[in-house]
Amino acid sequence: MAVLLFEKRGQVAWLTLNRPEHKNLLNGELFVAMADAWEEVRGDDDIRAAVLTAAGDEDFCCGGDLAEVIPLWTGSKQPSNAVEQRLIDDPMIADRVMLKAEPLYKPIIAAVNGRALGGGTELLQATDIRLAADTATFALPEPRSGIVPGAGSMVRLARQLPYAHAMKILLTGEPIGAEQAMAMGLVSEVVPGADLLTRAEELAAKVCGQAPLALQAIKRTVLDTHTLPWADAFRFEMEQAGAVMMTQDAREGPRAFREKREPEFKGE
Repeated sequence: MAVLLFEKRGQVAWLTLNRPEHKNLLNGELFVAMADAWEEVRGDDDIRAAVLTAAGDEDFCCGGDLAEVIPLWTGSKQPSNAVEQRLIDDPMIADRVMLKAEPLYKPIIAAVNGRALGGGTELLQATDIRLAADTATFALPEPRSGIVPGAGSMVRLARQLPYAHAMKILLTGEPIGAEQAMAMGLVSEVVPGADLLTRAEELAAKVCGQAPLALQAIKRTVLDTHTLPWADAFRFEMEQAGAVMMTQDAREGPRAFREKREPEFKGE
């Protein structure tokens, strides 16, 4: 069975981590599949948004399958198949999975169905709208094992959360529940587990009803100006706004309003 389920539902790509019997750990095969899936989302103009979730009702992702991938990356094990060879040949694959090497400007909705530990919480930080089942938990326990959460958390978390909240998560490894995660700002909403995917579908439909180029410009501006000086950031914002104003979608929106109908955005 595929370790990652990839399904296009209209304009939404659904990515489902599918190793529930292994806590949805990121093994070599899943690293490769996710890197390829993000590239498909990025390159397919028919895809306007993505939903990232996981199979099962206990684990979203409990991190990397270190017993499988670390020996390959350290050279203590030689590749024995095509997937392992790709991990050796593509040392930046983890950065692409975590969307560090190249941002993805299409909206990503996370639907966290259970425990998000280590790499699971790091993967969450690469998403935009974050739903959590009421039983979900989050933690970055890497320092307890003598390592660091180096898949984005040491940079992203303190930019996404207030400093004190971010440092508590980073320095203690202490798990937090869904309601606490929402209070900190780590997730957007907490919903009953039975309603998680329905709510994700509702939000994805709402996102896809917006002008796609406008949404991508918004996300690009938020990500790319985060550490710029104010003047440079506002200049970048105006460049993005001007580019969007020249699109056919920017004409379609007001036209549909005047004609009292739903707009038909084409991403042009």
